[in-house]
Amino acid sequence: MIASILNYLERHTYLLYAALALLTVITLALTLLPQEKLIEARIFRYDKLGHMLMFGSWTFLLGMIQLVSNRKPLPLFAIFMAGSLFGITIEILQEVLPVDRHMNPYDALADIIGCLIAVGFLKIITTYSAYGKKQAEQ
Repeated sequence: MIASILNYLERHTYLLYAALALLTVITLALTLLPQEKLIEARIFRYDKLGHMLMFGSWTFLLGMIQLVSNRKPLPLFAIFMAGSLFGITIEILQEVLPVDRHMNPYDALADIIGCLIAVGFLKIITTYSAYGKKQAEQ
């Protein structure tokens, strides 16, 4: 089943690029807009979980693009670093931009944990799917 999904995504990589672009815009909006512009919701009680999901998803999408586009072994460390640096950069921007947001090292840690979980899923997909075995043979 994973192989058929990957084969579909390989033929329609624009879906992954569109999803990554949309998630990037949403992430930037949620993290850089002043908090009074955001709708107050109960989800803010789960702020760290939200950070893990946002940046983990972003990292996962980036890895999927690499997986279906290049047909080479995934540079998992580089994918992890890209997601982590994206999260850390946003935390720094919150501090230096006049958006009434402040840097929080625990948010950055949650971002990094989300990226690490995403890379774990990417590793599982490439290791245990027929698609990953096809990559190893090339």
